[in-house]
Amino acid sequence: MERLYRASTKSSPEVDFNPEAGVLKIMGQSYPENPPAFYHDLFVWLKKYLAAADHEIIVELNISYMNTSSTKCIMDMIYLLEDAFNAGANVCINWHYTARNRSMRECGEEFREELNVKFNVIAEEVYQ
Repeated sequence: MERLYRASTKSSPEVDFNPEAGVLKIMGQSYPENPPAFYHDLFVWLKKYLAAADHEIIVELNISYMNTSSTKCIMDMIYLLEDAFNAGANVCINWHYTARNRSMRECGEEFREELNVKFNVIAEEVYQ
């Protein structure tokens, strides 16, 4: 399966889905004009990948800001991952947030409460 990579823009996150490494990353801010359109290809890729993956899947989410529509899209992706986990896939989701970003910490904690997939909420220190 081909790697899926998208560079970040002012309003959309960097996406790096590496099937060989089993690591799926979304990093940055997410408030594209049309989040469902932006995330559509990611959903298609993820569904194909989950159907064929036979190794550990590590998801690294490091989103500093997302609008409501992006939050729904990310949650829908997490539900796909949870379905795969419930079906026996080895899935681990790491939700990274900057220690000073209370809203993203709370968002990660709310996601974690709703799920039974391995879901870690990880504070990242900011050095200046």
